[in-house]
Amino acid sequence: MKIPSTLPITGEQSRAARFQLGLTQANVIEESGLPGHKLKNFETGRFVPDMPFLENLRDFYAGKGIDFTESATPAEQPAHSSITSGTSMVRPVSRMCFYVSDQVPDEVVDQVLGRMDANDDRIASILKSPLKTGFISQYDEETEGRQRELFGAMAENYLLFRILQGRNIVSRSPLAAQPANHSDLLSIFFAASPLANTLSPPSLEGQDSDNEAVDEEGREA
Repeated sequence: MKIPSTLPITGEQSRAARFQLGLTQANVIEESGLPGHKLKNFETGRFVPDMPFLENLRDFYAGKGIDFTESATPAEQPAHSSITSGTSMVRPVSRMCFYVSDQVPDEVVDQVLGRMDANDDRIASILKSPLKTGFISQYDEETEGRQRELFGAMAENYLLFRILQGRNIVSRSPLAAQPANHSDLLSIFFAASPLANTLSPPSLEGQDSDNEAVDEEGREA
């Protein structure tokens, strides 16, 4: 799919429309039924979602009375003319970014970003929770449990990030009844992720040589 020369709406326009309507991102997500992680990443400039999402987002604001004076917004000009690959989530950029491996299917990218966004929300919630002292230990069981959950969410996001880059470091070997090394422990940990089965195909294994350096054929996220 070629990158369109115009976009139905930009992240800046989305933010401006929300502010004019007095809506938060959560309000837009709930009322429009659009994927939350796409809206958040779009408004922060991390990526440009698929065209149906952008069209539906524009229609949502238009339905609430927002008048887009320009029929379309020019897309950002490519930073490199040699970029040839393209999907519904592609945007060439001139700023710092990371690229999604072409080895990862689009639907998996969408699921991974959604999971990472949910983890971010949980991390933010835990960070605000108060610490409670324990009777014997420094902290009570609830506080220690939240701390483990916090580190677990952060670790899962790192693993998911590496998977997006095509560098899955989680072992594909069967889970050992008795872990023999840290690789086994990591596999057991990641098996609890809702995406563990989705990300199991061998095609998502890391390619040491192909992904050491960021090339111009990756996809920005």
